[in-house]
Amino acid sequence: MSVEKKMECCSTGTAAKPAMQIVYDRNVHTVALHHPLKKTIPLEGCSAFGGKGLDLNPIDLVSMGLASCLMIVMGKAAEAEELDIVGAKADVSYDLVNYRIAGIKVNICLPKELAAADQAKLENASKKCPVFLAIHPDVKVSVNYTWPKRRSRQQKGAAIGNQPIPS
Repeated sequence: MSVEKKMECCSTGTAAKPAMQIVYDRNVHTVALHHPLKKTIPLEGCSAFGGKGLDLNPIDLVSMGLASCLMIVMGKAAEAEELDIVGAKADVSYDLVNYRIAGIKVNICLPKELAAADQAKLENASKKCPVFLAIHPDVKVSVNYTWPKRRSRQQKGAAIGNQPIPS
């Protein structure tokens, strides 16, 4: 049975079709379907929940989503200022404690040096990303920005939530 067929059973037929649906297709494994894009993502539990490491897990997606969101919002701000950050990359890791995300570390490496004021604008803009703002304040998020030819600016262990990290 296809993922589309399996997902039909959840629809009540009275509301608009949901944008995304998830099917639990086997032990410790799901398939997420994004209807508008017609794309699927296989997901499995993390190793603590019996995952085998063959597919991404939901915590991977949260962490990658955070880094992607930070960079996208930063890129939008760069575009508005006619700055270029194309080629920026991020390394992301997370820590689990008692089956909970305790911390997420993001290191954003920018491709070229900008004026210090422009760097600060882009770093501050990145903190307006919806994923960043949605993370519970108990989760320690460390975001490090590495600009060429300049010492990196780091904000370690800052708890976030609806409050921006001070620079």
